[in-house]
Amino acid sequence: MTYLDFEKPIEDLQEQLDKLRKIGENGKVNMASAIKELEDKLLETRKGILQPPQWLAKVQLSRHPERPYTLYYISQLCSKFIELHGDRTMGDDKAMVGGIGTLDNESILFIGQQKGVNTKQRQYRNFGMANPEGYRKALRLMKLAEKFNIPIVTLIDTPGAFPGLEAEERGQAEAIARNLYEMTLLKVPVICIIIGEGASGGALGIGIGDRVLMMENTWYSVISPESCSSILWHKLEF
Repeated sequence: MTYLDFEKPIEDLQEQLDKLRKIGENGKVNMASAIKELEDKLLETRKGILQPPQWLAKVQLSRHPERPYTLYYISQLCSKFIELHGDRTMGDDKAMVGGIGTLDNESILFIGQQKGVNTKQRQYRNFGMANPEGYRKALRLMKLAEKFNIPIVTLIDTPGAFPGLEAEERGQAEAIARNLYEMTLLKVPVICIIIGEGASGGALGIGIGDRVLMMENTWYSVISPESCSSILWHKLEF
């Protein structure tokens, strides 16, 4: 289990709890009351550590390295999933994944950003930051779903669209704007779920739907906290 800096009190209590449980299992001492007391304390600590004004803690939790990503959700939801690739113009963006899955014997189109679970995969997935071809692939798949009357579910988890020069040269702004326009016209149900970070146009590019839902300890904003901080206070860090 990976603990963030602000979770140190939780880590200490969890270690104590594990030791008590081990003593209770291996010895003849009844540790039930002590374990219950420590479990209650751990629960209260978990609740208290995320109360306002600890909003930064929620941002950090949204980026937790052990948080599930798009492909994990799809694998748990779908009995069958076929990933579809390419925007038919430029290439296949690995940061944006999409395909047809079977959920309760119904076909659903899933689209979402994928970050990767280790350093190599994060580089391969470009840390979940899609290029224009990623948004064009997403739109191609949404139009395909509309053609065959298939509902759409988008899973949003990105620090933003890729801000590189080459992305701008290939029409990043136009690709996102086109998605915003076309998603408002789709004739099939669209459900958008923020499963981690929901930053800027990178999130909005697949975030227009009939219902927008958010997991616990996620955020959805027109700008990332760091970028907002750099504009307001000229600081790149909190």
